[in-house]
Amino acid sequence: MNRRRYRRRGGDSLESVVEGSTQIAAQFGPVGALAIGAVGFVVFYTLLPMAFTVWADSHKAKLIGPLASIFANVLDQVIWQRLIGPCQWAGLSILLACWTIAAWKVLFYEEPTGAELAGTSWLAKLLARLLR
Repeated sequence: MNRRRYRRRGGDSLESVVEGSTQIAAQFGPVGALAIGAVGFVVFYTLLPMAFTVWADSHKAKLIGPLASIFANVLDQVIWQRLIGPCQWAGLSILLACWTIAAWKVLFYEEPTGAELAGTSWLAKLLARLLR
C-alpha cells in the first residue's frame, strides 16, 4: 500500500510571512531593512506570544472542576507548541533575513536578486530552527 504523505499546500503559513518580509526589506535601503527586521522581530517574538499567553490565562481562569489543572496544563502546552514557538521562530527568521539583506546592501551597494533573496530566506529559516 502506498501512502500519500500529507503536505500543507497553503500559502498562509509563517514561512510565507518570512519570505514576504525579505521581499519588503529588499525594496528599502539598509536602514529600512534593519527597521523591518526589528519590527518583525518585536511583533512575532514578543507581542504575539504575549497576546496568546494573556488569552490562554483568561481562558484558564474560567476552568472549574477536578480536571481544571490538567486542562490548563494541556492548554499551556498546546499554546506553546502550536502558536508561541512557531511565532518566535518566525520572528527570529525575519530578524536574521532582514539583517542579512541590510548587510548585503551595505557591503555590495546593489540590490539582491530573486535567487539571493530566496537563499537568504532559506538560510535565515534554517538558522532560526537551529537556534530555537
